Amino acid sequence: MLGIIGGTSLLDYKGSEFSKFEQNTPYGTSELFKGDGFLLLLRHQNRCAPHKIPYRSHIAALKLAGAEQIIALGSTGSLIEDIPPGTRIIPDDFVSLAPIPSIYNHSIGHANPMFDSYLRSHLANLCPDAKKGGTYIQTCGPRLESRPEIIWMSQLAHVVGMTIGSELTVAHELNLPFAAICTIDNYANGICNAEISYDSILKTVRENQEKTLELLNHIIESVS
Repeated sequence: MLGIIGGTSLLDYKGSEFSKFEQNTPYGTSELFKGDGFLLLLRHQNRCAPHKIPYRSHIAALKLAGAEQIIALGSTGSLIEDIPPGTRIIPDDFVSLAPIPSIYNHSIGHANPMFDSYLRSHLANLCPDAKKGGTYIQTCGPRLESRPEIIWMSQLAHVVGMTIGSELTVAHELNLPFAAICTIDNYANGICNAEISYDSILKTVRENQEKTLELLNHIIESVS
């Protein structure tokens, strides 16, 4: 069973029937959609901002509902002028500037979270035009990053987002192979003198929605 994590735009997917249900976990309750061979989870359910997303509940819900591996679809900002909006990237490493959740809060344990190589190759086959490899840097949100922050981040990573590092880490702790494919929806603040806002990002996300739903369909068809 494949677990798929994405944004609310995935609700517009029409290629397969699925049913909605709530999954209780030791960390809370998360809402899932079940289809033929897949589970779909919307990370921002209940309009949750990135720094408030209950990652432990979400990932545990997928595992308890039967997911054996996870693919996440994310929206990112480009830190590199040569990686323009509209590009897709399959990251192979990450840096986090935000606190990362852990299921080890009451016991001793450490994780070395890594993107799963098999799932990354699978995504590369499904989306051959995607950039293979790159570093994702996670910030806390919900604010956008300042220009000096972006200049510094551009020395470390290729794209910036607010969720994938946390999802990867908790998935690794729960022994769930994890990979992500990210759509670049904008240049980060100051790259190419870009001026960005939340509204401008939403506009681009909507413009890329059809491509995202097409990718979702390819992912689902690959497991059905």
